[in-house]
Amino acid sequence: MYIFSYDLHVIHFILGVFTVIMVVFNGIIEHFEHSLPQFIAEAFRYGKTLNGPAQTKLVRFIQVPKSWFLHFYIFSSIYTPFLLYQAYSSYVMHTEVPKSYLTALDVVCTENRSPSESKANILLALTLLCIQCFRRFYECAFVNAKSTSRMNIIHYIVGYAHYFCTATGILCQAPEYSTDTEEHINLGELLNLKTCLCVAIFSWAWIHQFRAHKIFAGLKSKNANKHGIPQGDLFELVSCPHYFCEVLIYTSLALLLGYTHTTMLVVWVWVCVNQTVAAFMSHTWYNKQFIKEYPSTRKAIFPFIL
Repeated sequence: MYIFSYDLHVIHFILGVFTVIMVVFNGIIEHFEHSLPQFIAEAFRYGKTLNGPAQTKLVRFIQVPKSWFLHFYIFSSIYTPFLLYQAYSSYVMHTEVPKSYLTALDVVCTENRSPSESKANILLALTLLCIQCFRRFYECAFVNAKSTSRMNIIHYIVGYAHYFCTATGILCQAPEYSTDTEEHINLGELLNLKTCLCVAIFSWAWIHQFRAHKIFAGLKSKNANKHGIPQGDLFELVSCPHYFCEVLIYTSLALLLGYTHTTMLVVWVWVCVNQTVAAFMSHTWYNKQFIKEYPSTRKAIFPFIL
């Protein structure tokens, strides 16, 4: 997308802005919350860290039901498989990539794009992302306890942007989608140590994130209007294992696609910052809410470290 003769990478820009906002606003609220207008803190916080319904009219006006989380998992569970199918058609069935797709990628990811990974790794990355999207859709639809809570519409929009940027970003630097190439797909090249390690990390994190969400759902089913202290599995080590696992999942995708896939590196930085900030907000809330009961040995997000 050209702006003042500059070819802007839309995905880098969107996720870069999100990342900066998370860092800056978290720092401001952390140190100056009592001096700020209430609506600023309420617009930034969400879930249990809001400590009840929003008090300011402006924030209440832009809130939507928290159950709408399901919407962007429906979107991602349709959009990501669609991109996987298109990549499979191009790489395995040898159909030509439609000109409209290349034009759209030129607009979103700039015209100056070069392939950074093999076709096999691109297909694997999209497959893993599909598996993640399907599980999150299943959790939101059938596992999570019903909630009457509300969330800021900005968080709702960020959810759509995240999955759009991640899925589209994988194709930004994919063979045939970035430049013409005669490279033939070789699925056998996936049988190497790096790929096996990436899939192992993804699988471990995927399983433990599911367990964490089931534990949350179990707590909510006991008392829908009250938060308790989660127990079991990785909760014995950190306050937010679901965020820890999210970081691991995207770390595995970034490692799979390699350091030359700059778009996935931008996605990875965004996920790390977003999940770490959210984890510290939750960790602080737990310690304030359960002053005596909360385990002092638990870290916020990274076991034994942070």
